[in-house]
Amino acid sequence: MPTDGLNVFTGPQAVQDFMNPGKLAYLPMVELPPHLNPFASQGVRIMAKLMTFTPLHNVKVIPAFNMMAAAAQRGELEGVETIIENSSGNTVAALAVSARQFGIERTMAIVPSEASWQKIQMLQFFGIPPIVNQEPDEPDETDQCSGIYKAKEMGSQEGWMNPGQYTNPDNPEAHYQWIGRQIWEQTRGKITVFCGGLGTTGTMIGNSRYLKEANEAIQVVGVKRAPDNYVPGPRTELLLRLIGFDWPPHLDAQQVATTENSYRSSMELSRNGIYVGPSSGLSLVGLLAYLEQQQQASALDQLRNENGEVVCVFMCPDTPLPYFDEYFRYLGDADFPEIINQEILENLPTD
Repeated sequence: MPTDGLNVFTGPQAVQDFMNPGKLAYLPMVELPPHLNPFASQGVRIMAKLMTFTPLHNVKVIPAFNMMAAAAQRGELEGVETIIENSSGNTVAALAVSARQFGIERTMAIVPSEASWQKIQMLQFFGIPPIVNQEPDEPDETDQCSGIYKAKEMGSQEGWMNPGQYTNPDNPEAHYQWIGRQIWEQTRGKITVFCGGLGTTGTMIGNSRYLKEANEAIQVVGVKRAPDNYVPGPRTELLLRLIGFDWPPHLDAQQVATTENSYRSSMELSRNGIYVGPSSGLSLVGLLAYLEQQQQASALDQLRNENGEVVCVFMCPDTPLPYFDEYFRYLGDADFPEIINQEILENLPTD
C-alpha cells in the first residue's frame, strides 16, 4: 500500500498496488500557458490531463488493469494460462504486465501486417509473442480473417482468455471509476468542456458518464482521425463503426484531425514542457477546432461556468517516445532545426 501520501509501495503486492489506478496519486493536470492557448484572452482555460504519468506512461494501463482485476474478482482467471488480444501496441503491453500481477505469465498479441517494426519489437520487449495477421481492408469482428475474430476464437480455448477491449465493459468502467472523478475534483467541478480521441472509445464513454452525472451541461467532444490519415490510437469514422460500444450517445460533438496537425501539435506541447505524443496532439487539435466553431457561432459564452470561465480538459494518452521516427516522416524539414557539422556524423541514416 502507498504510505502516508508519499507514493511508496511496499510488501508482496507492491507492484500490483502500483499498477492499481485506485491506489495511485492523482495524475497531473497542467494548464496550457497563453502562448499555447489562442483563446486565453477570452477567458478560456485549457488543461492537459497527463495520462503519461501512469506506471507504463500511457492511458492503456487504466483499462487493462481493470479488465484483469475485475475478471479476477469474478473468478474468471482461474485456470487461465494465456491472455490473447488483438492489439499492436500499448493495450496488449499493459495487459501483459497487468496479467503477471495475477499470476498469468503468457500474453500473446494478434497484430496487423502493417504494424511497424518498432511496435513488433516493443511487444517482444514485454515478452509478448506477436502473431502477424493479414487484416481485411475493412476489419469486422464477424470476419473470420480479422484479428478481433481470431483473438476471440483463440480466447475460447481451455486455459485461454480474450479480454476483448472493444466490447469489454470493464474498459470504460475504469475511466468512470477513477479518471472521471479525478478530472472533476482537479477542476473543482468547474470543467465545462472535455475532449479526447476516439479509439476503443472506452476513455470517452467512462469519463463522459462520470462528468455528465456530475454536471449534465459539460460538453464532451470526441476527436477522430481524418480518412487516410494516421495517428496511433484514434480511429477514422469508418473504423469507429466496428467498435462494439455504443459510443455516439456519450458525445455532444465530434471533430476530425489530420496526421500532420496531430504530430505538430504534440511536438509543440513537448517543446514547451508538456511531453506528450501524437494522439495527445490530436486531442488538442480537435478541442481548438471545437472552440473555434463555438466562437464563430457566437456560442462561446454558453460554455462558461458560474465564474465566467470556459474550463477545458483534453486527454493526453501517450508520450512521443515510441514515435520519434514518425515525426520526421510526417512533418517537414522546416519543423526541425538543422544539424550543425552534419558531414562529420559517423552514423547517418541510409535510404
